[in-house]
Amino acid sequence: FRRLLEAADKQGIDVAPLKGAHMLTSVYPPGEDRPMMDVDFLVRPRQFDAACALLAGQGFERILYHGRAVTERRNYEALFTRQAGNLEVILEPHRYLVQPARHPIDHDAVWARSTPSELDGVPCRRLAAEDHLLHCVIHLMTHRFMEPGRALRDLELLVRGGADLDAVVHRARRWRCRRATWLALTLLHHRAADLGTEAAATRLEPPAHVRAALTTLVRPGEGFKFRGFGLRACQAVLWPLLLDGPSPLLGFGGRCAWLRP
Repeated sequence: FRRLLEAADKQGIDVAPLKGAHMLTSVYPPGEDRPMMDVDFLVRPRQFDAACALLAGQGFERILYHGRAVTERRNYEALFTRQAGNLEVILEPHRYLVQPARHPIDHDAVWARSTPSELDGVPCRRLAAEDHLLHCVIHLMTHRFMEPGRALRDLELLVRGGADLDAVVHRARRWRCRRATWLALTLLHHRAADLGTEAAATRLEPPAHVRAALTTLVRPGEGFKFRGFGLRACQAVLWPLLLDGPSPLLGFGGRCAWLRP
C-alpha cells in the first residue's frame, strides 16, 4: 500500500485510507493491534481507473464479477489481489464509500472535508472522523452486525478522538443510515457509557416497533442473534428494519435485481 501511495502521489491521484488502514495508522494507540483482511482506500471517481491501472502495474490482478458486466461497471469498489510468498495481499480501491443506490453521499463534500496527511511517511488524504464513523456504521450494517466488537472499538476511538456527534446525527439522516447509526451508537453506549453516545442515539431513534425488533435481534456484546443464518436470510431479516423506511429498501432491491444479470 505504501508503494501504491508513492506511485499515486507522483501521478497526482488523491488516496484516502479507509477502515483498518486508516484506523490502525491514526486512532489506535501504539501497541494495540487491529486485524485487517485487506486494505481499502478511497480515490476520486474520476481517478478510479488510473488507480486501478497503478495496481495492475504493480502486479496485482483484478478479480471481476464474471458474467455480471453491468454490476462490474456500476460497482463502487474493485478487488485486486497479489501473492506475496504464502500470503494473499488484497487491495480494494473505492470510487464511492458505499453503494450509491442505497446511500446518497455527497462525495465532493467528503473530499472537501478531508485533510492532507501521510501514512508511513508517504502523502495521503484523511477523511473527517465523522465520515469515517458513518462509513464504519454502514459497513457494520452491510455485514449484518455480526461480531461487532472490532467495529465498535473503531467507533469508540473515533469518538474519543473528537468525532462531532452532532455532525454525525445530521449526516446520518442525509446519508440514509439513521437507523443503523442509532443501533451502532446504542451498542457503543453499552460498551463505553462515558462517551455520551446515548444522547446522540436518542435523536436518531426509529419507531418503537423497529427499536424493539432490532434490540431483540442484535444484542450488546454479542451481535446478530441468529449467526447460523445464511447471507440472504440475514439480509432478509435485518435490512427491512435497518434501511430508513420502505422507499430506500424497495429502490435498492429493485436496483440490485436490475444489476445482477
